[in-house]
Amino acid sequence: MPVSMHKRARWMAPAMIVLAGIVAGAPAGADGRASDDIVEIPEWRSAFQTSGVSGTIVLRRLGDRRSFVSDLDAAERGLPPASTFKLPHLLIALETGVMRDAGPTASGSELQRITAAIGSERMAEWLQRLNYGNAGTTEGTGRSLMSDGLRVTPVQQVDFVERLLLGTLPASGRSQTIARDVVPGEQVGCDAVIRAKSSWAPTVHNNGGDAELGWLVGWVEMPREVWLFATAIEGNPALVGSSARQVTLDVFSRLGIGDEASCAPMPSAAAVATEPTQIAEVGR
Repeated sequence: MPVSMHKRARWMAPAMIVLAGIVAGAPAGADGRASDDIVEIPEWRSAFQTSGVSGTIVLRRLGDRRSFVSDLDAAERGLPPASTFKLPHLLIALETGVMRDAGPTASGSELQRITAAIGSERMAEWLQRLNYGNAGTTEGTGRSLMSDGLRVTPVQQVDFVERLLLGTLPASGRSQTIARDVVPGEQVGCDAVIRAKSSWAPTVHNNGGDAELGWLVGWVEMPREVWLFATAIEGNPALVGSSARQVTLDVFSRLGIGDEASCAPMPSAAAVATEPTQIAEVGR
């Protein structure tokens, strides 16, 4: 479904209600493009303001038909994917036989070599097939493919990640499994693991000032649910480096995702000391 056809609304209740069941909806479609409407939660913008950057975050629970964003307009604006493009790039390389496995992290020169081996025609064909962003390509190196012709919105990033997790992309199951497995994980709190791809790229504001674009795109695994997300930020290069992660964790914390306060309390030293006696008494 094109982004312009999504229903748009602004959320007026506290954001904590998102995890209280209000997002429940019909199951995802067969293609995994699950978001039928987008709800704006303006209070999340303060996470960006605190970090001194602008941008948006998109959140969707896997299988639901509603996405939540901090800024509707920014969530639908096409941006260069920078190195978040490595996920569809890896799928294309695997499906065309240019790569047999994920291998070590590709350097810039290696990425360009792989892109050249795929070829512009096959690259364009596969971007259309994957329905990734605007599916635009330009002739030349991997750098031009990632920064000049190709544009993807934060909502489209979440769409792609959802289809990857559901295994509904038009690629082999093996290729999709490899692409999922290369995304690094980080435990936050006691019950959540964030798996995400980050990237930074130079950009220019309308006023001509130098700025940088930052992405953090991936998903959060919890015992009972999975949340997909895409955070896009723009700002001073000195701030962008750490802000994508910081903003994302700030919003997650407001929703109780990875919140240390939700962890089960550790037993006291006194309780640990008496545990053997208690066990012995139970066994009598």
